[in-house]
Amino acid sequence: MKFRQIIALSLSALIAYSMAGCRPLPQNAKTSGSTASSEELKPENGAKLTFRISSSNQLNFAKNLAKKFEQKYGVKVTVEDGGVYDQNKVNLEVASNMGPDVFMSPHDKTIESQRSGLLLKLDEQITKELKNEVNEVAMKTVTVDDGVYGVPVSIETYVMFYNKKLVSGDPASSFEQLLKEAKSFNNAAQNKFWFLSNVSEGATMFPMLSVYGYRPFGEDGTDDNKPAFDTDEFEKGLEVLKKYHDLMPISSGDLANWDFLTNQFITGKTAYFIGGPWNVKAFRDAKIDFGVTSLPTYDGKKEISFAFIQNAQVSAYTKYPKAAQLFAKYLVSPEAAELLYTDASCITSRKDISQVKGLSDDEQLKAIAKCFDDSIPMPTAKRLSYFWTITSSIGPAVFDGKMTPKAAAAKAKSDWDSLLKAE
Repeated sequence: MKFRQIIALSLSALIAYSMAGCRPLPQNAKTSGSTASSEELKPENGAKLTFRISSSNQLNFAKNLAKKFEQKYGVKVTVEDGGVYDQNKVNLEVASNMGPDVFMSPHDKTIESQRSGLLLKLDEQITKELKNEVNEVAMKTVTVDDGVYGVPVSIETYVMFYNKKLVSGDPASSFEQLLKEAKSFNNAAQNKFWFLSNVSEGATMFPMLSVYGYRPFGEDGTDDNKPAFDTDEFEKGLEVLKKYHDLMPISSGDLANWDFLTNQFITGKTAYFIGGPWNVKAFRDAKIDFGVTSLPTYDGKKEISFAFIQNAQVSAYTKYPKAAQLFAKYLVSPEAAELLYTDASCITSRKDISQVKGLSDDEQLKAIAKCFDDSIPMPTAKRLSYFWTITSSIGPAVFDGKMTPKAAAAKAKSDWDSLLKAE
């Protein structure tokens, strides 16, 4: 999904449980560290499940997979679209303990939900199988302490698309090469720009900020007290962001318009564009001959993208913990991986996609999956929203030349301190 949708979608699952944390932890959650093997883990007699998705574009996938699960295990799964629920209905569900058994949630909510006692710790054998089958980067997002509290289902990250009609030969691999090529192509009067990327959102700015080692909230993204705005790495990252204006001589305000960016690429007015798997369908519908490659290097150093994972998590309050765990794991089975691709155009989190029908032959999505391996999970710190707010405030000003990197870094630290005082 586009980053601007992540925050909204991340609420759908968590809100449904936010009031539940004040109640005693259910017995099945206390004893969830079972040593039974998945072969022995069978659905409870009479089990029936509710599965809530967080994005309507996965509705067909969910319904078709639910049918396959019922055929295999004899358990009926009712699929709900989380987007249709309002707050009043959510509150009633929580009060009556009638929430879904399994739900989709963006990965940044895992720690918060787990610490609130909302998630079931998965069976040890299922956990072992997941670690063998699922991408290691994705598994990090459901692992809290020594337990696993969900199943990574789909993966996304930022990549560099290129228009093959404009780019001859191999795509550019560095900022310096892009800058050199742009000099003979850029024409602001004609809205022609060799390379374009949004510089008003923290997620799209992060690759530039990451060049010299900047990592918000610690190496694992969980340290609430370490935004690292006071580091040399952050200030140097802002200098990289400033330098990108030479490559994109256009205002940050124009670059904040995703429709403008995608239209530029589709109409052949832009050769390179930073986006993600959510852009693929539009490019294909427009019959653009395009390729996918990794983010460019800068000064010989890699730019790192955030990874975004959609996880299936089991409610600690489910009446059928065995059936619910089996269904959650089934969401990343080979059958599910194929349906996820054919029905939702999404990339499975499985390590090996070479056997996934359709996806194994999809050069663009395979390239995105490869880039995912070099990404790091978006931070899960509770104060992540402060990072988005602060970077979206100072980043555009640096890019437009209205604020120096040094002044911007100082403002970021000051704004952070102000937000802490207001808590």
